[in-house]
Amino acid sequence: MEFYRSVLDHLIGAELLFQESTKRKFELTDEEVEAQLTVLKSRMPDPSMFEQALVSNGLTLQQLRVQIRRELTIQKLIDADVTPRVTVTGNEARKYYDENLEQMRRPERLRLSHILKRVAPDAASKEKEVARSEIEALLDQARSGADFAAMAREHSEDSGSATTGGQLTVARGDTVPPFEEAAFALSPGGLSPVVETQFGFHIIKLADKIAGQVFPYADVEARIKEVLGQRALEEELNGEVNFLRESGDVE
Repeated sequence: MEFYRSVLDHLIGAELLFQESTKRKFELTDEEVEAQLTVLKSRMPDPSMFEQALVSNGLTLQQLRVQIRRELTIQKLIDADVTPRVTVTGNEARKYYDENLEQMRRPERLRLSHILKRVAPDAASKEKEVARSEIEALLDQARSGADFAAMAREHSEDSGSATTGGQLTVARGDTVPPFEEAAFALSPGGLSPVVETQFGFHIIKLADKIAGQVFPYADVEARIKEVLGQRALEEELNGEVNFLRESGDVE
């Protein structure tokens, strides 16, 4: 029930802001609407996907234009009346940084290389046996001192890393659990046994571990101000909506 209440409040707020923007004559040209429509289309790899998105959302092109006009009209009101009231000082940003240092910490990361032999999770047993046999042969070569990067470039089926010798930099949560568990158990220079994931079979070689560290304030100041500014904007918008609710016309 709380979810539906939240959705209803959002719809009412949008309607009140739209009424106010219309009353204040924040109007859009057809060119502005078409420009935004072009932006939306450009986010799709091809025109057919854009058409499919319209169908899946139950919209016609004209209905989408109406939505765009409505949302951009509201945005003009916000930009003119609400955004100028939002400021975040350097002192506020620094205070947030000092009080939330754990959120400013870059986690421990690993620099590693891996070789992947792809096989689908539902592949036949024989196909899995072949892939495992191939990766185990590569593991034997690596243990014998073969150039791991050269083997990755030649044999790895991970298109994203093979050309760089299988190199990856990962933190916890970046990879699937079996890969993560095996990688973080290694010491620098170490080789994993064969690791099976939903992508197939891997062998991993750890280059080094990069200790977690707190980002310097200068590196995160802009992002902190952005976050605090967004929060302040939401508060101002809520205040604006509450003010308009007292005199607005919403059924």
